[in-house]
Amino acid sequence: MAIRVLIISNITDSASSRPDIELVIGLHKQGIRVDVMIPAYSGYVKIFNELGIMVIPVQPLRKLSLKTVMLIRKKIKQRNYQIIHLFNTKAIINGSIAAIGLPVKVIAYRGAAGMYWYDPTAWWSHLNPGIDLLICNSQYVQQHMQKQLLFRPQKAIMIHKGMDIAWFTDVKPIPRAALGIPDQAIIVGCVANVRRLKGVPNLIKATYHLNPQLPVHILLIGSGMSSGSNLRLIESSPFKDKIHILGFRKDVYEVIAACDIYIQPSLSESLSRSVMEAMCLGVPCIVSDIGGLVELVAHEKSGLVVEKGNPRAIATAIERLANDPGLRKSFADEAIHRMKRIFSVDNMVSNTRKWYEKILN
Repeated sequence: MAIRVLIISNITDSASSRPDIELVIGLHKQGIRVDVMIPAYSGYVKIFNELGIMVIPVQPLRKLSLKTVMLIRKKIKQRNYQIIHLFNTKAIINGSIAAIGLPVKVIAYRGAAGMYWYDPTAWWSHLNPGIDLLICNSQYVQQHMQKQLLFRPQKAIMIHKGMDIAWFTDVKPIPRAALGIPDQAIIVGCVANVRRLKGVPNLIKATYHLNPQLPVHILLIGSGMSSGSNLRLIESSPFKDKIHILGFRKDVYEVIAACDIYIQPSLSESLSRSVMEAMCLGVPCIVSDIGGLVELVAHEKSGLVVEKGNPRAIATAIERLANDPGLRKSFADEAIHRMKRIFSVDNMVSNTRKWYEKILN
């Protein structure tokens, strides 16, 4: 008999939903009876229905809603779900309460650290004793959550979120002329919605240590890049005319595909979607030695790992890759193979199914 699962996720048409979409479709193709509870406005309501996946077009709007709890509880009873798989805090709180006293296993997803046992609100969500399994997207998050799960650390397991190289095969690099950059330049890209932990100032400071003759141009992509502090750092840089603030871009894949190097200078990071996308696009990466970044990039094999918060180390890595096109090509090729071997959609789906089967036995 097929395993019966309800997935509650905020799946929309955005790129960030793509792994969750492929997980739903992949599990369905493997014979698991997957129903989904997603926002009514999502374009995937129609797509999932056409694939034979039952959709409940509702999304929890509050952290605790009696109406939502009762709806989920009703569906568990009607559809005889064996598992409810919850992908965000609102879903976790409402879903775990709805499951109380019912013969259904509760699985929650966690994609970041930053949650602590001494925060009472954490015990309503990811640390809730009613959760049977906590799927973390990286070893870094798993190890952090195991420390917070004081009494049952074994509940926290790891399944890497997957991507498919095929999603990016039709991406065409944006012409350099459209960016105002010479054809012979070495382009270094960084994508972030700027917060302190993204470490963007350290990338700007790294330009203070670069050889001024190096034909390097820096692209800063994402919201908040034009902050006053960043602008002041850029103004003091010998590369100030070669640092381009692009801000938010809808064509971010095309911009990254035009880059020779991608850099994630974060001070804290889990499994970075931007790094995964750059790897899928065949762009060699420089990342900080923290969190899930060191799981993504194998140092000296698929990219370079540098000390976090160290502008000089960033500069050294940029110079090394800028001066060695053969190394860039080698790292890029290995990055693509690494995504296929370790961070694939197939691995994500098969590992999720294995844990579904394990938790029910």
